[in-house]
Amino acid sequence: MLYKRVLTTVFMTILLSSTLFAQNFDVSKVEKKAKEKYLKDSSKKEYRYQDNTFIGDEEYIDGNVVVVKGNLTLRGQINGDILVVNGDIRLKNDARVDGNVTAVDGRIYQDRNTKINGNQIETHARNLFPKDDWDYDYDSDYDYDYDYNDDEWDWSWSKRFYGSYSTLPIKDVDDAFVLRYNRVQGLFIGPGIPKWIGGKYNYFTLHGFAGYGFMEKKWRYQLGLDRWLFDQRTYRFEIGAKIYDLTDSRDDWLLSMTENSLASFFLKDDYHDFYRRTGYEVHASQNFTIFLKGTIAYRNDEYQSVARHAQWSLFNGDDRFRENPAIEEGKMRSLYGEIYFDTRDNIQLPRKGWYGLLAIESSNKKHLKSDFSFNQYSLEIRRYQTFGFRERLDIRLKAGSAEGTLPVQKIYQMGGPSTLRGFNYKSLAGDRMLLANFEYNLNPRIFSTDLLFLDELNYILFYDIGNAWFSNPLQDNKWYEGFDNVKFNTLKSDIGMAITFDDGKYRISMAKRLDSGLHPLSFSLRIVKPF
Repeated sequence: MLYKRVLTTVFMTILLSSTLFAQNFDVSKVEKKAKEKYLKDSSKKEYRYQDNTFIGDEEYIDGNVVVVKGNLTLRGQINGDILVVNGDIRLKNDARVDGNVTAVDGRIYQDRNTKINGNQIETHARNLFPKDDWDYDYDSDYDYDYDYNDDEWDWSWSKRFYGSYSTLPIKDVDDAFVLRYNRVQGLFIGPGIPKWIGGKYNYFTLHGFAGYGFMEKKWRYQLGLDRWLFDQRTYRFEIGAKIYDLTDSRDDWLLSMTENSLASFFLKDDYHDFYRRTGYEVHASQNFTIFLKGTIAYRNDEYQSVARHAQWSLFNGDDRFRENPAIEEGKMRSLYGEIYFDTRDNIQLPRKGWYGLLAIESSNKKHLKSDFSFNQYSLEIRRYQTFGFRERLDIRLKAGSAEGTLPVQKIYQMGGPSTLRGFNYKSLAGDRMLLANFEYNLNPRIFSTDLLFLDELNYILFYDIGNAWFSNPLQDNKWYEGFDNVKFNTLKSDIGMAITFDDGKYRISMAKRLDSGLHPLSFSLRIVKPF
């Protein structure tokens, strides 16, 4: 046990020192460059803010206003320039600016009765630097669908960083910290090192996290190291490895870890199911085009069941967390491969583009010395299609199948958030699944008449259809078998409506099952887009 304590101590030291270094990333450099270029009168007094900032209709500021890493909402008057870095600018009715309005890595939204005595500029931080000096970790949140008014914009160069090809998340303070709450670990907290692409000559990246679960009374960690063998700007080839000891869950696609933590902390509703997974992975990936990437990996994992330890929540004190279900324990050695295709204009809140993922995992007792034998196949395709400025149709198709016997922790589960929203959470399960989701997004500003505050919201009509079931093990031996009895009337479906803010991130929705009129409406509050 001594060597594990020494390893944990060394690893924590690496993570803490790397995290402190990561927090000093170069947003300050971007801010400095932007001030030099876009503040036309630097002799004016500067009013600098961080995070989201609101300037009311009775406020008057004589000077330049700078906001970093937050949105600016203006209803008053500014006698000077506005500069916002990593945020949006919202100019409300009767707002007045006697100067330039500039958003770096953000957008400008202007109501009708505003007055701007200067230029309005939307640009990207990359435009502030020579091409050879730019660190490519700033590419994650750029919106390629919008018209950027900057004469330095070089589309022929920048389009090579479109999509997931080189757009790993920006190295940010918020990403360098892990915080969650659930019924197994209780409060889990620790430092992290985000994965990122460095500068022109940085071919190695160290990433991972380490943290402590106060109710589980266990340290958990993951440490990865990747190496690029060619220029990351042209058909990057990557090899890497990682080791880990995790309290893990496969339920992020149903409900995000953040949403599950909030539900657990406030309401004692923990929707995720957990298990312990320890081991290592080695992998190689190749970017074939700016949109297409392939990955192969070997995984050596030990799976163990974990128990519920936490019972506290802020509300619902008399309730109890449900037990964490057991899994099939054992050593799983597997080969994993995927093809990933992504042309979305934004990873978290896409408005247009394609997303596709084909994944195959194979575990075998004979050749890989695994305790499990199965082949699992998953396919997901999404399309985000705009119809003009205020309409959009989002479609997701997802299918899964398997050969052999899937362990409990690998079966498909559906129902509830992000899947069939009118059904109970995880009420459907099996080794076969089909799912289709349709969302029609509409903003009332498409109409010529203002609808008071209602035009600040988006309205979504959605339809979900699908099912999960177990195949017949005596006759359905191939992945394409077991679908013979699927008919339209055997699929589960629901219909519903959601109200969301303009960016589509926060939403309140209600859904109704279509197979029976006896079930009540299902309501949900989400802070993450379902797909």
